[in-house]
Amino acid sequence: MSAEDSTEHLLFGGQETGDGDAEALLTQYGIFVGTSEALSSRRQGVNAFFLSVNSLLLAASGLLLRDGGLGNGESAALGLPGVLVLSASGCILCFAWRRMIFSFGQLSKGKFDVIHAMEKRLPARMFAAEWVALGSGEDPKKYRPFTRTERLIPIVFLIVHALLATLVVCSGYELL
Repeated sequence: MSAEDSTEHLLFGGQETGDGDAEALLTQYGIFVGTSEALSSRRQGVNAFFLSVNSLLLAASGLLLRDGGLGNGESAALGLPGVLVLSASGCILCFAWRRMIFSFGQLSKGKFDVIHAMEKRLPARMFAAEWVALGSGEDPKKYRPFTRTERLIPIVFLIVHALLATLVVCSGYELL
């Protein structure tokens, strides 16, 4: 039994939808599509949070480097360990962010599997038709998934944090 078949079986238990079920199915379909939209909003909020926090960490590192510089002295002794802590925090956040992106993608796929199974019982299969119109994600001229770009952003921040930490460590100054 394929995943799609098992999803449909779980939804309908192998029973056909009767005329009396049509209104309930349409109501449930509307509610479920709403949860998919809410998931997208949550995903955008999580991305905005991680983007903001990583930007703040890099800005704070920049301030520490500017004020403490890479030179000797008391402010360098305080600033450089601070940059390392901020960079390590940024790296950890990037790992968490990337994992959340994958998790949201899995949740979204599951929701659309259920939506497609429900649409088989409705007069029109709007989401399925839209996916076909977009080339089922196979033709980049018709549709280029944002998820690919979304997955790269934490990696870019991770690289910047790691390069910053490497610069501080390789600067040759003793850290207290």
